[in-house]
Amino acid sequence: GVRPLTRRAFIARLTSAARAAGIDPIQGHGIRVGGTLEYLLRGVPLDVVKSKGRWAGDSFSIYLRKHAQVMAPYMQAVPD
Repeated sequence: GVRPLTRRAFIARLTSAARAAGIDPIQGHGIRVGGTLEYLLRGVPLDVVKSKGRWAGDSFSIYLRKHAQVMAPYMQAVPD
């Protein structure tokens, strides 16, 4: 029957696809960074990204400060 996709199965499938394509597989954390960046670059407000990512408290702000690769393209795309 049909069953929910687990995190483990999702990561395993991505790893398999990356290896088949001859590239290094990305980890779950890299997917979260990429997803956050994609939402920000598409103009999704920070509070919505925080909600979608289920970020608790100030951890979202701390995370973004620690990951300049996420914030730099966002700040360039949305200077104000």
